[in-house]
Amino acid sequence: MKKLLLLAIVAITVLAGCTKAPVYKVGVGSVTTVQPRAAVVETAGRIRVNTTIATVVLDKDGKFVSVEIDVAQQDGTFDVVGAIVKAEAAPTKKEKGAAYDMKKASAIGKEWDEQVKALEAWMIGKTLAEVKALPLTEGKVKDGEDLKSSVTITVTDYLAAVEKAVANAVELENVAKVGGASVSSIQPRAAVAETAGRIRVNVTFAAVALDKDGKVIAAVVDTAQNDGTFDILGVIVKAEAAGTKKEKGAAYNLKSVSAIGKEANEQIAALEAWMAGKTLTEVKALPLTEGKIKDGEDLKSSVSVNVTDYLAAFEKAVGVAKDLAAK
Repeated sequence: MKKLLLLAIVAITVLAGCTKAPVYKVGVGSVTTVQPRAAVVETAGRIRVNTTIATVVLDKDGKFVSVEIDVAQQDGTFDVVGAIVKAEAAPTKKEKGAAYDMKKASAIGKEWDEQVKALEAWMIGKTLAEVKALPLTEGKVKDGEDLKSSVTITVTDYLAAVEKAVANAVELENVAKVGGASVSSIQPRAAVAETAGRIRVNVTFAAVALDKDGKVIAAVVDTAQNDGTFDILGVIVKAEAAGTKKEKGAAYNLKSVSAIGKEANEQIAALEAWMAGKTLTEVKALPLTEGKIKDGEDLKSSVSVNVTDYLAAFEKAVGVAKDLAAK
């Protein structure tokens, strides 16, 4: 009897040791829209850029384990002579929370972050096909659907970003935590006779998958860079959404002026690869000079671009990473 009990204990121990860690697919995607408004005497002109970012985790059956959606909504304004009125980066809609101030105008009395969290929760356990089957009317959840009581905002871009994130998802092992975050900057330029004014919005976002020791299994960083231009009368010249730096690939055209002869997407990929296996502390210890990798560092031969925003977005992503075991 003792011998049988011992064998049983050994068998359980062996099986426990052979248990494989869950395999997840982790992905991030973004969609951007640009909303221009010409200046008039009473009202400043505006370039509004909305970049919706989704970070998703899928199980082996393609069902959502985690979904995080946020929007970086950035405005730059100008007057009827093409001078800049205001151009300051703002927090994301989720980061604003109650300060976004939708609740009092909401038909269901819910703030934006409350509604998007309800949408995220609704997706858990569903496949992409099931999520895409959500009945909509003009981009909003159709009347009669249970979700309508929690989500009245337009969800078109949110679903599109989730779909892109799924398409970009890669299979990873030993994932304990996943997080996604963004940082934004605005570069304004007043209009002059020879050159159109410009509001340039850079939304740099990152997604990270960490193991139980806090080491990076995979990191993804990218920048949605979008411009809106206007003339010396405050009239819109051009305002169209563009692909991210990664999506543009060779079309971003950095290679021709790069000191190391590498395109933006190549340099970003090299930075991501360098992050793998490191902790946040180790990544933050990367020596920089004015935002660029310090001369003499091995990574300098692969990355010559300014990495300040990439590292800031990465750090924020690690900071908000959630434990998948709690899902």
